[in-house]
Amino acid sequence: MSPVPTDAFFAVVPASTANVGCAFDSAAIALGLYLRVSAAPKESGWELSYSGAGADQVPHDRTNLFVKAMERAAAASGAPLPSVRLDVQNEIPLGVGLGSSAAAIVAGILLANEFCGSKLAPADVLRLAIEIEGHPDNVAAALHGGFVVAAAPQESGNVLIAKADVSANLDFVAVVPEVPLPTEKARAVLPAQYSRRDVVANLQRTALLAARFFSGGELSPELFRDALHQPYRSPLVPGIAECLAFRHAGLAGVFLSGAGSAVMAIARHSAAEIGDALVAEFRRMGTPARALLLKADNRGARISSGDLRTTEAARSRFTAQKT
Repeated sequence: MSPVPTDAFFAVVPASTANVGCAFDSAAIALGLYLRVSAAPKESGWELSYSGAGADQVPHDRTNLFVKAMERAAAASGAPLPSVRLDVQNEIPLGVGLGSSAAAIVAGILLANEFCGSKLAPADVLRLAIEIEGHPDNVAAALHGGFVVAAAPQESGNVLIAKADVSANLDFVAVVPEVPLPTEKARAVLPAQYSRRDVVANLQRTALLAARFFSGGELSPELFRDALHQPYRSPLVPGIAECLAFRHAGLAGVFLSGAGSAVMAIARHSAAEIGDALVAEFRRMGTPARALLLKADNRGARISSGDLRTTEAARSRFTAQKT
C-alpha cells in the first residue's frame, strides 16, 4: 500500500440529472454545476467547513454524507483514514433531483482513495459508490461525465456502463421549485407492479433515446415520455405535470430530474425563453421556482493536488467546461 499523502487534494464532481424521462434508474447526464472539496491532513481531529447550496441544511460534522463516504472507502481499503481538514463549496441544490448525494459520495471516495493510498480503480470506485447510493445512474454520470447508461450487477462483478459525450449544441434548463422532494417520499408513491404495456413503452423509448445520444441523432419530446415514475410523482409538487406537458419549437425534451422536484428541459435553442416559460408554469400553479441554464459536463469527476482555501488556481482549472 502506498504511503499516506502529506499534501492537500482537490476534488470536483458534477451534478447530474437521472432517469432522463423513460430510462428509470438506468441513465443520467452530468451537468456543469459542481461540488468542490479540498482535503488537507491535520495533526489530529477533524475539521469541516461548508459553504454554498445547502449550507444550512447539511451537518458539518462526521455525519455528513461526504465524510461517511470517505470513511466507507477507507474501511473498504483496509487503511485508517487520517485526521483531515475538509473545505466544501457546493453549487448543487439539495433534495431536488440534481445528484447532490451522488456528487458527495463520489467526492468522498476519491479523496479517501488518495489519503489512504488505496488507489481504487474506477470500476471499484463506481461499485463502492453504488453500494452507498443504492442505484447506479447518478453516481455513474458524476464519475464519468456525459450521458451514461449503467446497470448494476445482480451478483458480484463490475457495473456495466456505456458513455457518450453530449453535444455542446444542447442547452440544459434545470427548473428548480422551492419545494424539495425527498427521494424516500418519491419512491414511496411508485406502484409495486406495472402493466406489460407500460414496461414495453418505456423499453422502446429508452432504447431509442440511448441510440440517439450515442449516434448524435435528433432528440424529441416523445423520446422522454415515461409511464413508470413521472405519472406517479408529478402530483407531489404542483406544476410538474404542466411542465412535462409543455412544448416549444426549441425543446428537444423535458422530464422530471431524478426523483424531482426539479424539471429538466433540453433545448436546441431558446433556452432562456423555455426556462422562463417553465418557471411561469410552476408559478401559475402556486409554486415558486427558478431556472438554471447549464451545459452538460463530459469530463466527470476529477482530482488533483491543491487546497480550496489557498489555491485559487486549482479552482480555476476545474471550472465548468463549455463542451
